[in-house]
Amino acid sequence: MADAMSFGLLIERLERLIRQHTEGGITTEDLIDHLKSITVQEPDNLRQTVDQACRNVMGSMLRESIVERSVMDSIVSLAIALGVKEFCSGSLPVLLLSDMFDNLPLKEGEKLFSLVEDKVAVWKEDVFFSYCKNQLLRTCNDLLRRLSRSQNTVFCGRILVFLAKIFPLSERSGLNIISEFNADNITLFSSEDYRGVVSKDSTDDGLEEGEMEDVQSAITVDYNLYRKFWSLQEYFRQPTLCYNKVHWRQFSSYSSDVLSVFGSFKLDDVKSGHWALNEDASKSDASNAVYFAKYLTSQKLLELELSDSNFRRYVLVQFLILFQYLQSTVRFKQDTQVLSEEQSTWVKNTTSLIYKMLGETPPDGEKFASHMKHILQREESWNTWKNEGCPNFKDAKPMEPIKEGRPKRRLGDEIKAAIANKKILLGNAEMNRLWNLCPDNWEACASPKRDFVPSLEKFFESAVEQADPNNGIENRYKYVYQSNYGWRSLRLLSQKSPHFFTSSNQPIKSLPVYLESMVLRLAKEMPLSTQHAMNNTSADDKTEVADYGADDSEDELLKSNEDSNSHPKDTTDLKKEATLSVAQLNALAASIGAGWKKLAPLMKFSEDEILYLAGEHNGDVVKQAHQVLVVWSEQEPDDATPSNLQVLIEKAGLKLK
Repeated sequence: MADAMSFGLLIERLERLIRQHTEGGITTEDLIDHLKSITVQEPDNLRQTVDQACRNVMGSMLRESIVERSVMDSIVSLAIALGVKEFCSGSLPVLLLSDMFDNLPLKEGEKLFSLVEDKVAVWKEDVFFSYCKNQLLRTCNDLLRRLSRSQNTVFCGRILVFLAKIFPLSERSGLNIISEFNADNITLFSSEDYRGVVSKDSTDDGLEEGEMEDVQSAITVDYNLYRKFWSLQEYFRQPTLCYNKVHWRQFSSYSSDVLSVFGSFKLDDVKSGHWALNEDASKSDASNAVYFAKYLTSQKLLELELSDSNFRRYVLVQFLILFQYLQSTVRFKQDTQVLSEEQSTWVKNTTSLIYKMLGETPPDGEKFASHMKHILQREESWNTWKNEGCPNFKDAKPMEPIKEGRPKRRLGDEIKAAIANKKILLGNAEMNRLWNLCPDNWEACASPKRDFVPSLEKFFESAVEQADPNNGIENRYKYVYQSNYGWRSLRLLSQKSPHFFTSSNQPIKSLPVYLESMVLRLAKEMPLSTQHAMNNTSADDKTEVADYGADDSEDELLKSNEDSNSHPKDTTDLKKEATLSVAQLNALAASIGAGWKKLAPLMKFSEDEILYLAGEHNGDVVKQAHQVLVVWSEQEPDDATPSNLQVLIEKAGLKLK
């Protein structure tokens, strides 16, 4: 209760200080000094308290209708200053603005929106941007939902311009990444036939004797044309319908009829200007002359709309935008959404016809058509950028001035200088250096520096150590069982060992076995320091490799397959070692524990198998280690011996408990 009371008293104290600041009683520095004097256990508690106090003051001001710009600016600026000093959360300034716009009518909100626009540089600072960007976007979208696009056009434009300033061009929230369409923009039109825009009899009755009709209508608008014209808006709203064969036939038919009407009724400057605003009036009242209009769909108005050059341009541009989408490559299009060759030809021909109509539509038709073609080409670049995942734009690096090189010497002068210095000149700096290292090529080849072949003792030193049975190294880990090592060994033996060439015609059984026998033979001829690894070799270990090394005769060294298989039972009995028992597996699993993950790769377990085993037994590492040992003993029954396991444990760097 004491903590709750102290928290409430602290909020009341801060509210009084903030009120005094907004009224000009204290400065921002004085308020910050007061906050520094407050002692709390956690800094976050103080920030939350300041946030709540500021929002309470903002709410009370809105309830009291204190909405002067200076007062609102004062409390928002205070929140910004506190945010820089980390006395409040970074999102507090935007939260205050959001509360303000939510509780004010649109007219007042439009006046105070300059508080947001004037602080673009503040919102972009690192202290606020990461905290405020989502809240700013949410606040602006809430305002746009409340506004009318036809009545609040200027305010909508200000909001959109602000969003364009505050967010980078690559901001994904404003890019329509997945290519969605505004399917809510539904165009409704009359589904019943109307007998004409104005009947001829009624027109004649309205004219007195001697009067003539000002403008003779060149377009006969019947319900069939009216229905086809406004039905096209459904395809402009959902372009993907055109990939359906049934819808495509209807769209192409309706489009051809509408475009034929446009082509048969060409506009001139007089007719197109009949419905245009007076130029002087538009200049005197520019604010009322420009707005986003949504044309009415009444059948009685269609004839007048078709006679308007702006209306005709809007419709033709809609066709161009639709055709560009149908032919462009969009990342999120389905594989089936592709035009056939016949459809592509129709789109190409119709596009040329539309550009021709735009050029014939006054005023400045050719100029308007050229601008539209350029805009759509830029749109193609925009689509390509979106298909590539919207990478960030990087400023182009300034072009570095090209350094002027020194004038080159003439080729004849260079050759004369090379001959005078007894050097070889090949035209390349590296080749010149290589060929001038030594004047005599044979002398260079015989140089001791070029002798990179190692001695037999140095090359086979590791192989001799691995051949010692006391080391307990498996055959698959020995160098002699590696193809690359075997190939280099044969080359070295052919150059430096007299034992390589034999007079026997019997074939060698296998290369690794032959190399092991040669290693054992070379070990006897090496110095004592190198031979130390072989001193403890047992004379009774009569394996196949020992047989090769024990007898110096070439006939026994190159045994045939028949001799090597004459006593398979004896050699198997000598090599056989007891496998791991169940009791040993249980004891080893308890000792290994969590170290089984280091041991498993050495037992030829794949990464997927290790991940699977790690998810078994509810995280019990002893059971997991036991399962690894059991699986290994089943898959590798010949290798699952205590000695082999000891070698693997040492390689894994594990220390048993």
